[in-house]
Amino acid sequence: MEYTTLGRTGLNVSVAGLGCGGGSRIGLAQGEAHAANIVRRALDLGINFIDTAQFYGTEPAVGKAIRGRARDSVVISTKHKVVHNDGQPISTADILSGLDRSLLALGTDHVDLFCLHTVLPDQYDHVIREVVPALLREREKGKFRFLGITEFAHRDPVHGALCRALEDDCWDAMMIAFHLLNQNARQRVLPGTRAKNIGTLLMF
Repeated sequence: MEYTTLGRTGLNVSVAGLGCGGGSRIGLAQGEAHAANIVRRALDLGINFIDTAQFYGTEPAVGKAIRGRARDSVVISTKHKVVHNDGQPISTADILSGLDRSLLALGTDHVDLFCLHTVLPDQYDHVIREVVPALLREREKGKFRFLGITEFAHRDPVHGALCRALEDDCWDAMMIAFHLLNQNARQRVLPGTRAKNIGTLLMF
């Protein structure tokens, strides 16, 4: 397995991480024990970066898989959405409660990276003004180490939210859609992440 430094976080992560969402959700349909075994196998093979989210429903399986392992041997990223399915904002208080629920589900007192999930351009002002200051106070309590943001790929193909986010210095990592059919992040996002040494996570 190859490893790299995740930008300014300084975290040493496997180049190939294990995403716990998508269509399969690490095999959760076959049971939590099955999903946990997939995570364990990935860790045994040298993957040390695990990306999950409250929305995926896979945090308990990840928590079961890492139980008994040295906490500093695995880098855990989880995420929380900022709007409900109907587009209404999720209150900052509910996002903070969601962070606490994630820690409980994962069986850990902190995550390495906490991301705001699928942020759209028209949601960014609310995120940066209301949610981020409250989250940074939670970071001071030791609940997470670094703050990240992920985009909503099929509704924001030109990376509008991340382009906005590059104007602010609070983001330690960004999850970017990058694949054969859409590589415009090369011009629109990656120069900015390189300039600011922001860790980049690629989906798809």
